[in-house]
Amino acid sequence: MKAISVIASPRKKGNCSQIVEYITEGLKEKNSTNKIYFIDDLNINTCKACRICKNMDKPSKCIIKDDFIKIMDEIEESDIFIFAAPNYFGEINAQGHIFINRFYSMTKTTPNQLKNNPKCVIIHTYGASEGHYDKYINKRSRVFESIGCEIVEILSVGKNKPSIGNCDDLIEYAKNLGRRLGEKDD
Repeated sequence: MKAISVIASPRKKGNCSQIVEYITEGLKEKNSTNKIYFIDDLNINTCKACRICKNMDKPSKCIIKDDFIKIMDEIEESDIFIFAAPNYFGEINAQGHIFINRFYSMTKTTPNQLKNNPKCVIIHTYGASEGHYDKYINKRSRVFESIGCEIVEILSVGKNKPSIGNCDDLIEYAKNLGRRLGEKDD
C-alpha cells in the first residue's frame, strides 16, 4: 500500500508530524510506504475562482501549475491520503485552508474527482480539551468526501498531544491505524 501525507503545520516536529510518523511506523510494519509533504515547503497558490475547472463542456484540471497539482496526481496513484493540520483559534490553520480551498477544482461539480477513492485519514490537533472542536472538524472533513476520498478515520487530538508526553494510548492507536491501513484488501 502506498500513502501520501500532507501536513499543514509549519512545525516539522509538532503534533501533526509526530502523529503522522507513528502512523508511518505502522504502515512500514506492513511493508507499506508513506511519502510526507509539508505545505510550507511547497509552492501552492490560492484558488483564483476562474471556474475553468467547472466547464463540463471542456473538462480541465485546475490551470494553476503548482505543487498542488503534483501532489493530487500522486494521491490519485496512491491507496491512502493522510491530511494533518493544527487548529488555530478554533479553525484549521492558514496553510490547511489554502490547500483545501484548491479542492474546489475537484468537487462533484467537476470531472476532476479522484478516480481511485483513496482511504483518507484526517488529523486535527489543538490545545483545547479533547473533543472541543469535534463538531467543526467533522463538518470540515466532509470536503474530502466531495473530492472522492473514502474517510476511514478522523483523529481529533486535543491538549497539545503528543508533545506533552504521557500519550502512550495515542501513540499505540496511531501505530495500529497505520498497521490497519497497510493491510492489503482481499
